[in-house]
Amino acid sequence: MDFQKTVKRFSFSESLFIYKILRFVLLPNIFQRVKKDIIDNWQFDRRGEIEKLIKEERQSEALIIINEIVRENPENEVEISMKADILYDLERYTEAINQFKKALKIKPEEISHLANIGLCHYENEDYEQSVNYLNKFLKHEPDDVEALSTQARNLDELNRNKEALETITKVIKLNPNDPDEHYMHAGLLSKDEKFNESNEIIDDLIKQDPEDSTFWTLKAFNHINQENFEDAIKSCDTALEINPEDTISLTNKASALIEIGNLDEAQVCLTTSIDIDATFDDSWYQQARILAKQNKIDDSLDSLLVSVSLDNANKEIAKSEKDFSNLQNTDRFKKIIS
Repeated sequence: MDFQKTVKRFSFSESLFIYKILRFVLLPNIFQRVKKDIIDNWQFDRRGEIEKLIKEERQSEALIIINEIVRENPENEVEISMKADILYDLERYTEAINQFKKALKIKPEEISHLANIGLCHYENEDYEQSVNYLNKFLKHEPDDVEALSTQARNLDELNRNKEALETITKVIKLNPNDPDEHYMHAGLLSKDEKFNESNEIIDDLIKQDPEDSTFWTLKAFNHINQENFEDAIKSCDTALEINPEDTISLTNKASALIEIGNLDEAQVCLTTSIDIDATFDDSWYQQARILAKQNKIDDSLDSLLVSVSLDNANKEIAKSEKDFSNLQNTDRFKKIIS
């Protein structure tokens, strides 16, 4: 978020003091001009004060000052948008939305407020609203890279994969050198089950930066879906050399090991992953698979319950999981997935 416009005004008592001095030595029309110049200089000083606090990441202190200013100037679009920017930095997105809407109402032609409202909705995980506001903005600025990139992520979250792919493709044409956008493109292709195309992009990214573990993680995921389990394990191992605490790679490796029948090593990976982050649902899901294969029914159901409690989507996946064939007729399994 940019902070290009900030102001600080005199308090009433300060303005009155200057008026008492000047009213005896200046003609009225000259007084009005001088008083305005003095106030503008004071406003500039307060802008500098706020910007300094922001650069020092002291947004809470900056917010106190801007709140005082907005109280004095409740219809000033510049100051309200400054307050919105600070609230965004403080991750108070709903409050930021309200302020951007106030600024937009005062100055409807300032379409950047539409984009900022959309971005706040994205941060609030309100993807439909984010799409709506960004679409309004993109009608005026169809080639704005940041807005398009955020829109692609909205569409991905809403499972509108075709539109997300079209949008990220446009982003890459406009901004071809950003590896994050290429990585997202690869991820969307993977979701579309275009695993070879996805890995072609990943291989190019790996050439540029072989030390980024996320590239190897996605490559492993693609290999698993293509049933190239040995290649998946190798990719996971490379990712884990870079980042030994990569829970996704640990879990992906476990998934591949389960497929080739190496349950003991898979369990070691999952135990490590759960120790690192017990809130990662897929680790518990893969552990449920191992325990089911070992016919440890109650233990498997315990792990499955944790997985489902962390991500409700695992209910649908579990319904068709071939490794749960010995669980599916139990009352507890039916209750978990209901």
